[in-house]
Amino acid sequence: MDKNVEVGILYGFYKNMLTAKQSECIDLYYNEDLSLSEISEHLGITRQGVRDNIKRAEHTLFETEARLGLMQRFLSIKNRLAEIDDIIREIESSPNVRNLSDDIKRKINKILILISEINEQEIGG
Repeated sequence: MDKNVEVGILYGFYKNMLTAKQSECIDLYYNEDLSLSEISEHLGITRQGVRDNIKRAEHTLFETEARLGLMQRFLSIKNRLAEIDDIIREIESSPNVRNLSDDIKRKINKILILISEINEQEIGG
């Protein structure tokens, strides 16, 4: 996984573990795509101070994930949901789908709706 994506996901889970300054630096750097110089100017601290805050924040995010594993569990669940979605879509495209009761078809539709709702939920929100 790309480091920028990984840090973005970790930030969603663990941003409350960071200091306010670290959180702001990570948000501006990874989510707003500002340069170290732009962040430095915005926050009124040195470029080196921005870099140090980002490095400490990254360390905290990766260390917290190593201990708690929320991101890995989240990604595992998302992968399983995708597998379930694929299986249901196979069932729906099967020529035997006509033989399914209306009740089963409604339940399949409900499962698809639940998968969609879970996938739309924000990380850490």
